[in-house]
Amino acid sequence: MSGSQKISYYLVLGTFRLLTLLPLKLLFLISELITFVVFHIIGYRKKVVYNNLTKSFPNYNSEKIKFIARKYYRHMSVMMVENIYLRFVSDTRFKPRLIIENKQIFDQLFEKKKNIVVMLAHFGNWEFAAGLSKLLPYKGAAVYKELSSPVFDKIYFDIRSRLGVLPIEMKEVFRKVYQLNLEQEPFMLFMVADQAPVQSENAHWINFLNQPANVFLGSEKLAKKFDLPVVYIELMRVKKGVYRVKPTLITDSPQQTKPFEITETYFSLLEQSIKNAPRYWLWSHRRWKHQPDLTSASDV
Repeated sequence: MSGSQKISYYLVLGTFRLLTLLPLKLLFLISELITFVVFHIIGYRKKVVYNNLTKSFPNYNSEKIKFIARKYYRHMSVMMVENIYLRFVSDTRFKPRLIIENKQIFDQLFEKKKNIVVMLAHFGNWEFAAGLSKLLPYKGAAVYKELSSPVFDKIYFDIRSRLGVLPIEMKEVFRKVYQLNLEQEPFMLFMVADQAPVQSENAHWINFLNQPANVFLGSEKLAKKFDLPVVYIELMRVKKGVYRVKPTLITDSPQQTKPFEITETYFSLLEQSIKNAPRYWLWSHRRWKHQPDLTSASDV
């Protein structure tokens, strides 16, 4: 970061630290003000949100779409407050805020000394997922892509590091996983896998929420290359600042799966999560900005 960016970083960090001195209930009340400003005044990416929702749920009328959109903006505002809290929270205060269902899935893989890929999405508050390394015996690592803002990139880097996760830049992931695989300490690698690839060339296309969507294959390729079991996790909000983690084992034998099987299973599970609680997915992302090209193809 440049000198001016460092100053901005410490100013933002100091402001966040002051905010965390307020009672958490008051912080969540502030999130309602954020919702009003972002939804009603600024209208941040409203057209994108409404368009994504309308195409994903063609049977919903305009009132239902508007209802989900309002809930989505409220969720995002709460998530902003939650992430400010995560930057400074102690382990003691954090641990009760993450509840794991079906923990035996992780326990059984750990007993077999299996390193694992954890596939998650922009659903619920994905930053909470890093806290699993505080509750499980696994060493945590997370693949990330640099944000356009160096200030907020550093803040989110700090959040993940504070929760006990080693952040790995996307372009370094195969080299880093190779190194981790040589170590004796079992690790779990978190991969948020629901974004649209930057380019549509050589993409694998699926039907996702009633629309053709090109998808990343990185998680599947990584799992097959290093023979890493794959677990999907759903992060569902129980109440503000508290999440339930529901894991589903996609495969414990990735090298025996068919091409695209891991990726397509992941998106099938994610779609069901979204349909169950649509407010919690990232509707402001331009997920369907690319259109399929019949000449494009890719294999795992």
